[in-house]
Amino acid sequence: MELEKIVMQHDDKLKQHDKELDQMRKNMDESLTRVDESNRFLREQNTRQSEQNTEILQAILNRNHQADIRDYEMKMLDKQNLWKAIFGIGGTVGIIVTAA
Repeated sequence: MELEKIVMQHDDKLKQHDKELDQMRKNMDESLTRVDESNRFLREQNTRQSEQNTEILQAILNRNHQADIRDYEMKMLDKQNLWKAIFGIGGTVGIIVTAA
């Protein structure tokens, strides 16, 4: 009889452990589900941020390219104005020398 009592107590303890394990599994599943949702959100957010970074980079590169073109045009305009000034001064000097 004593052995049956010990076996029953042991069986009750095993059942209690099974219940605790089931509860732990449920908690783990819920936690993993929340982690999966959080990861999915972070991936989506990361994707959007990468797209924004790409757009910003393209805008900066485009602006730099336009600035380079403008710098080149300004240098060419400076050279043209320099030659115009040289020819203008030379022409004026030539007219003065010829008139004198």
